[in-house]
Amino acid sequence: MRILVLGPVELTTADGTRVPLGGPKPKALLLALLQQRGHVVSRAQIVDLIWDESPPSSAHASVHTYVSALRRGIVAAGGTEATLATRAPGYLLDVSAGDTDLGDFTDHVERARHAERAGDFPHAAESYDAALDLWRGPALGGVDAGFARTWAATLLSERLDAEEGRARVGLELGRASEVVAGLTRLVAAHPLREESRGLLMRALHVSGRQAEALEVYRTGRSQLLDELGIEPGERLRALHTEILAGPSRRPTPVRTRVAGPAPRPDDYAAPRNLPPDIGDFTGRDEDLAALLRMGAEPDKRTVVVSGFGGVGKSALAVHAAHLLSDRFPDGQLFADLRGAGRDLDAHEVLARFLQAMGMPAAAVPASTDERVEQYRSRVAGRRLIIVLDNARSEHQVRPLLPGAPGSLVVITSRSRLTGLESMTSIELDFLAEESAIAMLGKIIGADRVAAQRTDAERIAALCGGVPLAVRAAGAKLLARPHWPLRSLVVRLADERRRLDELTVGDLAIRSSLGLNYAELDDRQRRAFHLLCLLDLPDFGWWPVVPLLGVPPQDAEDIVEHLVDLRLVDVAGVDAIGRVRYRLHDLVQLFGSEQAVEEDVAAAVTRTLETWMVLVATTTRELPRVTIPPARVSVPAIDVDPALVEDAVEEPAAWLAAEAAAVVRVVERAHDLGVAHGIVISLASLLTAPFATRNEFDAWQRTNEAALSAAVASADPAAEAVMLAGVGDVHAKKDDFPTALDHLRRARDLAEAVGDDDTVALALLGTGNAYLELAEFDAAVRDLRAAAELGERTGHRDIVAAANYGLGAISRDHGDIAEATERLTRCADEYREVRDQRGVGLALRGLSLCHRAVADHAGAEDLAARAVTILTDIGDELGTAYARQSWAKAALRLGHDTATVAATLDECLYTCARMRDRFGVALMTRTIGELHLATGDLPGARATLGAALRLWTELDLPLWQARTLRDLAAATVTDDPETAGAQWNRARELCIPRKARESGELAVRTPAAWLAEVALPPRL
Repeated sequence: MRILVLGPVELTTADGTRVPLGGPKPKALLLALLQQRGHVVSRAQIVDLIWDESPPSSAHASVHTYVSALRRGIVAAGGTEATLATRAPGYLLDVSAGDTDLGDFTDHVERARHAERAGDFPHAAESYDAALDLWRGPALGGVDAGFARTWAATLLSERLDAEEGRARVGLELGRASEVVAGLTRLVAAHPLREESRGLLMRALHVSGRQAEALEVYRTGRSQLLDELGIEPGERLRALHTEILAGPSRRPTPVRTRVAGPAPRPDDYAAPRNLPPDIGDFTGRDEDLAALLRMGAEPDKRTVVVSGFGGVGKSALAVHAAHLLSDRFPDGQLFADLRGAGRDLDAHEVLARFLQAMGMPAAAVPASTDERVEQYRSRVAGRRLIIVLDNARSEHQVRPLLPGAPGSLVVITSRSRLTGLESMTSIELDFLAEESAIAMLGKIIGADRVAAQRTDAERIAALCGGVPLAVRAAGAKLLARPHWPLRSLVVRLADERRRLDELTVGDLAIRSSLGLNYAELDDRQRRAFHLLCLLDLPDFGWWPVVPLLGVPPQDAEDIVEHLVDLRLVDVAGVDAIGRVRYRLHDLVQLFGSEQAVEEDVAAAVTRTLETWMVLVATTTRELPRVTIPPARVSVPAIDVDPALVEDAVEEPAAWLAAEAAAVVRVVERAHDLGVAHGIVISLASLLTAPFATRNEFDAWQRTNEAALSAAVASADPAAEAVMLAGVGDVHAKKDDFPTALDHLRRARDLAEAVGDDDTVALALLGTGNAYLELAEFDAAVRDLRAAAELGERTGHRDIVAAANYGLGAISRDHGDIAEATERLTRCADEYREVRDQRGVGLALRGLSLCHRAVADHAGAEDLAARAVTILTDIGDELGTAYARQSWAKAALRLGHDTATVAATLDECLYTCARMRDRFGVALMTRTIGELHLATGDLPGARATLGAALRLWTELDLPLWQARTLRDLAAATVTDDPETAGAQWNRARELCIPRKARESGELAVRTPAAWLAEVALPPRL
C-alpha cells in the first residue's frame, strides 16, 4: 500500500494501481490522520480539520461514513483493517514513513544533504534528482481544507529547498550552463527567495554571462524594495560586489581552489602548528558542515564555537581546521589560551605566532602594539587558518584578529564572545545518544559496543552527552579490556563516585568544570551550591531570591552569570514568557561536591515558605476538587511583591511551569534538614492544583515525600495526615484497594493520637472507595461515621461530601426520595461553605435522581445548571461529567442526536486528556448507549464491549453489570444465546449489591430492554 501526497492525493497498491478514495472530504480525512500518523486523532479534531471549524450538524455521522470508506480503500490497497484503527476518542492511522512518497522524498533529501556536506557531489545530485522526481504536481492536490493548505505550503518550501540543493551541487560539478534554465524558472515563480536568485547569479557569472547576472540582481532588488521595503541580504549583496569586480575567466565550479599566494617576504615560513587531527571524531555533522561552509565564504572570517566545558569545542575546531587546510595554503596557527593551567595574554601568543611565521626570536618586538602591527602585516594578503582555543573574553582575542580579510579565525570559548565584531557563532549542544555511543565504539572497538549495546547506551546516558566524559569512560575501558561494560555502568551509576570514575590521566570532568567555578564570587558560589543541592529538573531565577535573601534583579543577574560560565544551561521559555534554567547532571554532581560545608537548612526553609505563599496565592480561586489532608496556615513572611505579581498574573500557567520544580523541592527538603511540618504543609497546599489537573504523578510524589519525612521524624500525627493524603491520590487514580490500605492505616493512627479531623477525612475516603467498589454496607457505615465526626469538629465540607456519597448509595438502591433529600442537603451544605464545585456536583447528582424516575426535563435543567457552575469555575473534569448527564437527558427529550454525540465525544476527549480512567469508561459506555438508542447495534456492541473491558480493569462490578445489560440488548438480535448469558451475568453482579437494576433485570429480557431504550423513529 502506498499513500501519495506529492501531487494529487492518492492511495495505490504496491504495483501502482490507483484505489478510488472519493471526493475531497475522504481525502482530507486521510491527510488529517496521516499528518499525525501513529497517534490517535479525536473525532472532534477530525471534524474541525475537515470542515475548518465550521462543521454541519451531520459532521460526526459523516466522519463515521468516511472512515468506513477509507478503511475499505486501505484494505483494497493492500493494508488491513488494523491500519486504520478505532481508538478512543477517535482513530489512528498505523503506517510508516516508508509507506508514503513524502517519506521517500524526505529520505532522499537527507541522503543528498549528507553527501553534499561530505563533498560527494555526484551522489548528492543523484539523491536530489530522485527526491524531486517523486513530485507529480502541487502537494496535497484535491484537498482544500485549511490545515491541508498550510501543510502544502510547508511541503512546497521543502521542494524549493531541494531544487536549490540540486542547483548548488550542479554548480559544484561544473554544470553552470545546465542549471541556468531551472533556476530561471525557479526565480520567476518565487522572486523573493534570495537563495535561488543568488544561485542563478553565480551560474550566469561562471558561465561568462556577467551582464545577465547583474540584471538578475537588479530585478530582485527592485522586487524586494517594492514588495517588502527591504534591501537584499548581506550574502546577495556580497555576491553582487564579487560579480561587479569582473567577469569570471572560465565557468569553473564554485568550490574551485583559490589561486596560489602572492609573493612573500623572504623570511616568511608557512606555519603548521595545529594539534593532531582527531582520529575518532564523531557526530557534529551539522556543526562541522556549518564551519566548513564558513571557511568557503569570503565574508565570514571569524567564527566563535561556544559551549559547555568538555562538549567538544576544541575537537571540532581542530578537525575542521585540518579539513580546511587546503583552502588556506599559507599555513595554520594554533594557540591554547589557557595553556599550562594559566591564561595566556595576547603579548605572549603574538610572539609565538610571529616566530612560527619565520621571524627570528631576537627580532620579535618588545611592545604588544608593535607585535600586533607585525602580526597583521605578515597575515595581510595571505590565507591562513588561525585557531584560538579556550578564549576567556573578547579582550583576550581581539589583538589576535587579522586586520584584513582572507584568513579564517576559529575561536573556542565557554562564553559566546558576542562583543566581537563581524563574527559568526556556533553553539555546541551535548552529543545525542547515538553519537556518544559511536564515539565510545571508536575508542574501545565497535564490536565490543555492539555486543553489549544496552550497557553502552547506559554509559552514554551517564556521561550526559559530554564528549570529554565519553572519552574518559572509553579510556578507562580501553585500559581494562577484561571489564564487561556493565562494570563501568555500576561505577558510574553511583553518584558519589561518578566524577572520580570520569577521571583518567588528563581527561577529567572535575578539572574542566573547576576552571569556570574558580571565577565565581562568594554570592554566586553559594547560589550555585544551593541550586545544585536542590537538584531541580528546571527552575526560574526567582528561587535565588529566598535562597540568598537578595532582590529579584540581583537574583536574575546571578543566574545569568552562571549561564555565562556554562554552570547553568538555559532550558527554554515557559508559557508565560519566563526563562527556565537547568543543571547538567555532571555539573549538579560537581556543585554538590563543593557544597559540603554549606549550612542549607535555613535557606531551603525560607524558599519552601516562599513557595507556600506563592502557591496559596495562585490557588485561591481554584475549584476544590478534594479536601487537603491538613489544614494549612500560610507562613506570615514578607515575599518580594515582584514575585507575587509574577505568579498571580497568569496563575494557572505559573503553577504548570513550576510544578516539576516544586515537586522536587518537597522531595529534597527533608534530606536537606527542613522541618517536616513545613514539608507537610506545602504538600497539602499542592493538593488543589495537582488534583484539579489530575497530575497524579506530581500529587503522589509530593504526598509520599511528606509521608517519608513524617515517618523519619517519628511523628505519628503527621504520618496519619499524609497516609490520608496518599490514600486520596490512589482513590482519584481509581486504585481503590491501595487507597483503602492507606486510608485504614491513617484512620488507626489518627484515632490513636486523637486527631478527629484526620479520622473523619480517612473515613470519608474509605466510604467513597467502598461506594465505588459497590460494597454498600461498609460504605454507609464509614460515610455516616465521617458525617458525624465532621459535624462534631465543624468540618462542614466533610459533612457535605459524606452526604453526597450517602445520596449516591440511596440512588443506586432505588430509594430516590432518600437520595434526593441527601443530595439537596449536600448542595445546601456546599453553599454554606461557599464551595461552588460541590454545589455543581450535587446538582448533577440530583439530575441523576430525576432521570431515574423519568423526569428528563428536570434532569436536563439540573445538569445544565451544573454545567454552568462548573464551567464558570474552570473545572474541566466536573464539567465533562455534568455534560454527560445533560446528554443522557437530552437524548430522551428528543434533542438532535448529532449534538448529543458531539457533546459525548468532547467529554471523552477531556477525560482521556486528564487521564481519568473512570471518566473514560463512563463516557465510552454512554456513547454505546447512544448507539443502542439510535439503532446502531454494531456500533453499540463495539463501544459497550470497550466500556466493559475498562470497567473490568477498574474492578467495578456494578458498572460492569449496567454495561452488560446494555450489551445484551445490542447482541440479542444477532446472538440471543450470548445476550442471555450477558443478561444473567448482570443479574449475578447486581443482586448481592441490592442495586435498583436487580428488579429491572428480573422482570425484563434483553429484547424488551432494547425496545425500551430505543428512540422513537423521527417523522
